[in-house]
Amino acid sequence: MTYKLSVVICTYDRYELLDDTLAALLGSRGFAETPCEVLVVENTPTQKRQEVRLPELPNVRLQVCEETGLSHARNFGISNTAGEIVAFLDDDALVCDAWCAEILKAFSQPKILVVGGKVEPEYRNERLPPWYDSKLVGYLSCIDWGPRPRHLRPGEWIVGANMAYRRTVFEQYGLFDITLGRKGTASLLSNDEIALLERVGMQRVLYSPTASVRHVIPPDRLTCRWFRARVYWQAVSDILTGLIRTGNPELRIEYGNIISCLEAERRNLNALYFEPESYEQFAIQLRAIYLAAVLLAGGGL
Repeated sequence: MTYKLSVVICTYDRYELLDDTLAALLGSRGFAETPCEVLVVENTPTQKRQEVRLPELPNVRLQVCEETGLSHARNFGISNTAGEIVAFLDDDALVCDAWCAEILKAFSQPKILVVGGKVEPEYRNERLPPWYDSKLVGYLSCIDWGPRPRHLRPGEWIVGANMAYRRTVFEQYGLFDITLGRKGTASLLSNDEIALLERVGMQRVLYSPTASVRHVIPPDRLTCRWFRARVYWQAVSDILTGLIRTGNPELRIEYGNIISCLEAERRNLNALYFEPESYEQFAIQLRAIYLAAVLLAGGGL
């Protein structure tokens, strides 16, 4: 059978969440009505690996990618599927009922090569921390660029939790950069999809709010420690992809201004790890962490 859409779900040691992701996708009206195949790419190391139970459907299968790393797993998924459109879902993303159909609809414009859908957070905390604000949602791989489909604007992006490509993109522009992307729990390195989008050109990327998913946010992500690590690795990712210049003197000036605004006892390394009482305090700390990582990489701190 020829499939129009290939859905690749790369998974790493999230078996319960994966079950929910598959249930939402396979139970959706869009899946039943679309010529679609689903490939679950198991990227969990052997010592942690558990059995993945899939429904006995001819268009749903599991394959193992032994090389740990999200970019490795994504490239494996591309090589082992055949659909004209290759869509990627995180293993903790829950699709809307018409997701498959909306993805294909977005590609009805021939010049569109990449589509990214809206990603809304689904918190699993009973209560959100006092320092948390919806302005932090971008670090949780969630986006909402409004209610209408359109091209991306400067400063906007799509996220790996919900994105799709024409297969010709990989033939013409190459695969995901294996030096980027997360590698299990060893790092929160990212920007592999951003690097590919830079090669494709943002004018060929469409944001489609109707191809939406809910992104499950477990309690262990809503901690100061997780956000600090996330921001640090974002700085590393931006350096590796050339999105930030380490030798920029304005960054050192900004870092100095941030530190000088803090209480006297925090005008040192304490600025990077004190416990915030509000979002405003935490936002300042996260920016300081980002700047410190960039400056240290350039030998300027």
